[in-house]
This record gives sequence, C-alpha cells and structure tokens, in this order.
Amino acid sequence: MTIHKQILHLLEEFKIPATDPYCPEDWKDWYHYILYDPVSKIRILYNLCFNGRPGTGYITDTCFITVPKGFAGHRVADMAEWETYGFARNTDWSLDHLVIQPLHFQTENILLSIRNDETSISAADRRSGIAFNVCGHPVATPVYVPELAPYGNGFIGWGVVPGFRMNGWIQLGAQCITVDERWYCYHDRNFGRFNWGAIGWTWFVLNASEKDGRNWCYVLHRSNDNQFRKFGAPILFVFCEQALKKVFLGNGIDVRFFWEAQDQRPPVLPGAMASIFGDRSITRPSKLIVRAADETDFATLTMPVQTHTELIVPDSERKQYTFIKELSGRANTTQLFDGQKSTCKDGFFYAEHVH
Repeated sequence: MTIHKQILHLLEEFKIPATDPYCPEDWKDWYHYILYDPVSKIRILYNLCFNGRPGTGYITDTCFITVPKGFAGHRVADMAEWETYGFARNTDWSLDHLVIQPLHFQTENILLSIRNDETSISAADRRSGIAFNVCGHPVATPVYVPELAPYGNGFIGWGVVPGFRMNGWIQLGAQCITVDERWYCYHDRNFGRFNWGAIGWTWFVLNASEKDGRNWCYVLHRSNDNQFRKFGAPILFVFCEQALKKVFLGNGIDVRFFWEAQDQRPPVLPGAMASIFGDRSITRPSKLIVRAADETDFATLTMPVQTHTELIVPDSERKQYTFIKELSGRANTTQLFDGQKSTCKDGFFYAEHVH
C-alpha cells in the first residue's frame, strides 16, 4: 500500500494557531485512536483533545479499555460478558509542552509524537491503573476531508487512517497486554471551532474479514442536532485490504438504531460532570444496522451492542455540555462489490452517538 505523505501531513498537522495571541478560545483539535485484538477481543480507545489556546485552554485525554469480565482480577468469568475501565482528565497546556513541526507533545503522563509516518503514543493514569505505550506507522489509505463543514456556529474538518501497524503494551492494574502487528488500529483526526450544546454526530468504525481472510473496513460519519431530529448527510467510506474502495453518500445510506425496552442507568466515565448526571436513566441502543446502496454496489452492516459507556463533556465558555455515548461489540457484514457478493462474521465495531 502506498501512503501519500502529503495527504498524511495535511491530515496530521496541528491545526490550532497556538502562537497567535488572538487565537479563539473555541478551537478544538483532537487525535483519536482505537486498537483491537481479534484474538482476545480486547479493545482500547484513546483520545487526546486540545481545547482553546496555550495558557488559557486545556487538554482533555480520554481512555476506554474493554476486557472480558473478570480479566482485571485475573479471572475471566465469561467471555460473553464485558466490562469497560477508563479515565478522563483535563490538563493545563502551554507551548513548553508542544513542538508543532514535527508534532511532539509531552507532559509527565502523556506523549504524542508524529514524525513523518511514525507515531508514538503513551499515557498513564495512576488512579485508574491504566497505562499504555505503543508506536507504529499507517498501512491504509489516508483520507483527508479538506472542506471545513459548518458545525453549529463554527466549523469542523476531519480525516481518517483506518489501518496502522502498532507494537507496544497496555497495562490494566496488574495485567499487562502485549500489542503486536496482529492488532487492528484505527486513527482519525478532527479539528474545528465550535461550542458543545446543540450539536452532535453518529460515527463508527467496523473491521471484519471474510472466511478467506480478505479484510473490510467501514467508517461512517453523520452529523445531527442533540435531539436527533435534524440530520446532516451521512458519508460511509469503504476500505478493502487497506485501500479505499468506495464512498457512499447521502440518501444511499440508511442508519437505524434499535433500542432496549427499558431505561437503564449508563456507566459514566469519571469526570467533571459525572456526579451531576450519574443517577439518571436513559434508553440504551441494543443494535445498530446500516444499509448502503447505489446503482452497482451495496453493503449491510449489523452491529449488536456489547458495551455502552457515557462521557459527559462540558464547555465552560458557554456553560453547555454534551453526552458522548461509546458503543462497542461484534459485527457481521454482507456486501456486493464488482458483482461479487461476500460476507464477514465476528468482526468488531466501535461507535459513538453524540447528543
């Protein structure tokens, strides 16, 4: 696979005008990674988000790790049941921590370094007992969406690299997990200027393989208001064997959530807003089905939800907040491309719906 270095540079470069003393406070610029082991089914999400400008802004890093029930206590009780551990924290930031080109950000507990096509990430959180250190390089077609789409009262831009080769380790309490090249790694970049409140999105990455080993990856993004009454045009990227194969757009994509019969209290990732909203009940999704089709091709993606965790994100500038629901589970697909129909079973997906 040929990785276009210029596209990769445009996608990865730091977007906030950090040296501008008049840099607006509503900038957000984040780096998002998911790693998944197809053997153990363990998955980890890490997000590093720069907010505002140095000196007055802050950095939020968030981590979720999902493991079989009992894994953290050295006893796997049931592979059918899963539990999620994690942390969310805000850290002041200054230009002393940041080199913009090539990107290198480092504090006592966080490292993100992107030099050419080599990425290194590490983080440690003593309270949760989570730490990790991984490094690697992209192996999939990078897709950069240069248009700055209207988003609330601001704009948002983004791009994806749905395939990395990563090596390293993950620590959960006393358990140490080795990350090697068998693992699947997804990365996306998002940046823009907006305040939380009346805006959100639905997003997922799905990775699965056919019986003969051919690999498929699907990445969806759809914007919405926080009441899920107004929707933007969805976009679904289709990758086969790490190369971009197809893009479905707009009305050719049908996104449907199926909901549990009874409200439940969601697990809330500890953070500034967790105690305020921790005792409410909500309706949780049980399954997500996406169908995409045009005149020649189609895909049906079925995603039963295994885990559901909530992150509550405040925005101090406008005294607003939003709820980010993190979903993960197994995935099956049926697709028809180039006149050939195929199926994938027992893949995985990671999704967010934000409102």
